[in-house]
Amino acid sequence: MQNTSNVNLDDETFCKIRDLIYQLTGIFYNEQKKYLIETRLSTRLSDLNLTNYEDYFYLLKYSAKQSDEIKELFNSITTNETSFFRDAPQLKVFEDDVLGEILKQIKKSPANYSKKIRIWSAGCSTGEEPFTLAIIIMEHLYEIPAGFSFEIIGSDISEKALYSAKKGIYSSYTLRNTELKLLERYFDKIGNEQFQVKNNIKNMVNFYNINLINFDSIKKIGNFDIIFCRNVIIYFNNDSKKIVISNLYDSLKKNGYLFLGHSESLHFISSSFKLVGFGKTPLYVKE
Repeated sequence: MQNTSNVNLDDETFCKIRDLIYQLTGIFYNEQKKYLIETRLSTRLSDLNLTNYEDYFYLLKYSAKQSDEIKELFNSITTNETSFFRDAPQLKVFEDDVLGEILKQIKKSPANYSKKIRIWSAGCSTGEEPFTLAIIIMEHLYEIPAGFSFEIIGSDISEKALYSAKKGIYSSYTLRNTELKLLERYFDKIGNEQFQVKNNIKNMVNFYNINLINFDSIKKIGNFDIIFCRNVIIYFNNDSKKIVISNLYDSLKKNGYLFLGHSESLHFISSSFKLVGFGKTPLYVKE
């Protein structure tokens, strides 16, 4: 295995790799993030026994193993920082206002709703968000009218993250914001500070490898009543954001809800959504 600790990523090669990442994913890394690319890809150089980043770029661009290495590239560059019940005020709006309103409308006019309410957690990383949503829904199972059900889709560009999500095993740190009663109800302790999601929650979520700038890959998972895409578009530049948001818009049913991260906005990105607010929590609706 090659020692890459002293191998530097020069500016020209960084630009080539950065532009390729942008072309493939829409994620844009400026010059200040060169160290991040260098650090995250150094392991790939070592694993592939390459002596420089220029050779790695050519492998990505021209090698017969190109498609396999691009998957490894996505695994290396994506950020998987998340936790259960993250951004509690937004989840409270989901539970009390959005979910509450959908259940009320189903009871009032069941013919107006599909028998399956569909939720998409886009950029779900290792699965904490879709499983959190499943737990919240399970807590309201008694309110769901007979004949109706919920389906949750979790997607990410990283196959490594999705592999972890499908196992459903998490550390106590990842579960630090989870109430004890919910931890005991929906998780099995399987080791020292390790917990596994129980099957009744696991079975509510399906995972897919989805590239958010590629609508062809999005079309296969259908349309949704609610989309969560929180803390994802911050990694895109404005041009890519417009593509991603347009794809999310096309994936939402009429009057569907879009949750973004609390620091994210569609200002200058899209005017297709109606901005509504619940307290200090902004929410977007497809009219």
